[in-house]
Amino acid sequence: MKLWIDECLSPTLVKRANSRGFWATCNRDRDLLGVRDEALHKVVIDEEAVFVTNDEADFVALYRQVDLHTGLLILPQAEKREALWPLLDAALDYIEQQAKAAGETAGEWMLNKRTEVDPSGTATHDDLPETG
Repeated sequence: MKLWIDECLSPTLVKRANSRGFWATCNRDRDLLGVRDEALHKVVIDEEAVFVTNDEADFVALYRQVDLHTGLLILPQAEKREALWPLLDAALDYIEQQAKAAGETAGEWMLNKRTEVDPSGTATHDDLPETG
């Protein structure tokens, strides 16, 4: 599973994800700081990466506009970047557990899903866009 860390989060999350065996990048590393959300969304979709952000409102709206995507991961706001590390770990643990239970890879399981972690580290998910 590929992860793309938004510029509103610490780029140290890239190293954290890499240390867990995930391919990860961020806006800064791709020379995309300050790029409009719509343009960034297109790049992330084209790269087939799970987008990791705390800008839920803007990106949920964008993800509702596509039929197929590789996932959206929402982390909460945190005052210190180190506070995000266990929250990313909790999210990745949750994704891996859900995928294993479904008999899928983490990347397969995240297709068209939004996974969100609250400040306590509790993760939930739903379909995005909603199925029905």
